[in-house]
Amino acid sequence: MTTGRSDRRLLVIHAGTHKTASSYIQSCMAGNRSLLRSSGVLVDYPGLPTQKHKPLADALVRRQWDDWQQFLRNLPKEEPLVLVSAEQFTQIIVRREIHRPLVELLDAEGFQLAVVVFLRDQADYINSRFVHSVRRFYHSQGVDSYVSDQLAERKLIYNYHYLFKDLTTNSSIQAFFLPYGRDLGDPFERLLSCLGIGPPMQGWQPADPSKANVQPGCRAVWLAQEITKRLHQLGIDSHSLMNTGDVVRRIAVNEGWKDDRYCGFSEESASAVAAHYARCNQRFARRVWGCEWRQMMPEVSMRRSVYSPPDPGPEREHLNHLVNLGLRDLARENIRLRWTLWKRRALSMIPINGQ
Repeated sequence: MTTGRSDRRLLVIHAGTHKTASSYIQSCMAGNRSLLRSSGVLVDYPGLPTQKHKPLADALVRRQWDDWQQFLRNLPKEEPLVLVSAEQFTQIIVRREIHRPLVELLDAEGFQLAVVVFLRDQADYINSRFVHSVRRFYHSQGVDSYVSDQLAERKLIYNYHYLFKDLTTNSSIQAFFLPYGRDLGDPFERLLSCLGIGPPMQGWQPADPSKANVQPGCRAVWLAQEITKRLHQLGIDSHSLMNTGDVVRRIAVNEGWKDDRYCGFSEESASAVAAHYARCNQRFARRVWGCEWRQMMPEVSMRRSVYSPPDPGPEREHLNHLVNLGLRDLARENIRLRWTLWKRRALSMIPINGQ
């Protein structure tokens, strides 16, 4: 990667997409700031105690250019490349009315803009988003109805030719698109390679294992759906709950479920999604890679793997216990749910002291 004019520094935005190991990449960035800086890559944050670049994405959404200007002017001057990362950038940086003024601001501050994006094959991407949304209790839909809704209501986020067209046709922006997959190598090392940085150096700190993009498993998907159904029966809006992300994951780890990988697609349904996006994928690939889609994006083998609960008996009783356990964990940090369970004479599910 070149930085263009010699007097220009390069600001690189790693912009996701969602469910492409962004948390893992950000953990690597935070844990290896000193080593990265010794290679000319500066990782800095916008003056907050947490090591996050999401506030910069939020500032773009609100068009708070002063926040960006302050961030840029507070950066040390010696490193030629500044790296920021937040998956929230994806949906905002693609918009022409956002990236054009950002490019102008960066130019005035002595920077050129580069954007790096990881992409998944669409069926694999939809499957991963389904698991993520179920795990956080956003809905209790079956996978088939979820896929239908995604292809009808949110189809444009999977149409890469449409989504990234304005970004890839702006000559002032260097845009890089990396296929994402478990067999394609470590995503952070691939990001560094894209930036012209070599393999990890001596003293390299691995990412926090909890930041890995690990599925909770088939049983955990079923468990999350059952907890969501129970929340709806209690009249609780699951979107209003706090700290939902790790409830099912903790149970899955304790039960040893995480290797039971969920897949809601059959080979036939995955092929149907591939056919749905085939034309736009080819147009995208020829424009950004100069080749056919499958020359860069390997086909993901997808065979349906879901969980069907057993008939009444000890195993089903244990599963029901885990549903109650998940509700209890949610209630510890969500007062309304706790109060609702108390009113429903379910206080025995939640310790009085909240422990």
